[in-house]
Amino acid sequence: MPSRKRKSAKFKKIAIEWLKWISAIVPICAFFYILYYYKQLDFLQKDKEIESVTTVLGQKDSLGLADAMLKSKVQDELKIIENEWHSVGGIAIHNLLIENKANKPATSVEVEFKYLSDTQEALTTKIITIKKDLPAGKSTRITDVSVGFVNNGAVGCDTKVLGAKFSLNSL
Repeated sequence: MPSRKRKSAKFKKIAIEWLKWISAIVPICAFFYILYYYKQLDFLQKDKEIESVTTVLGQKDSLGLADAMLKSKVQDELKIIENEWHSVGGIAIHNLLIENKANKPATSVEVEFKYLSDTQEALTTKIITIKKDLPAGKSTRITDVSVGFVNNGAVGCDTKVLGAKFSLNSL
């Protein structure tokens, strides 16, 4: 007859193995339960497809066409006749002569300054708004307009009027 010590030793060995596996599996199951409880298992679900609708606008509905026409009209009415500039410590200072051909006075003008290198390649482009009253049908000289820091390699500057705000009151 076998002794009782061997049966209990065999039971302890099996019980310890089971306890090792259970102690490894229970925390993992608890972790997944916590993720499920706090709804953090979204990465397992298939992503919802985003639906988009594209509508092609006709010329009648196009705001871009109206905007382009308005910009070309502003560029015809406001022109920069003279542009003298020099760099003071890397900061560009401009003296401009702007002609307003419109029948309304302008209160501010948005001007693009494109600085060019020796090979006429654009180095930097700056857009500023000049807030100065420009009377209708006259040319106005604007002096000491600071555009900001400019590359020392800039040798030329092209200017263009991008937009303007016109006064509703006629003088």
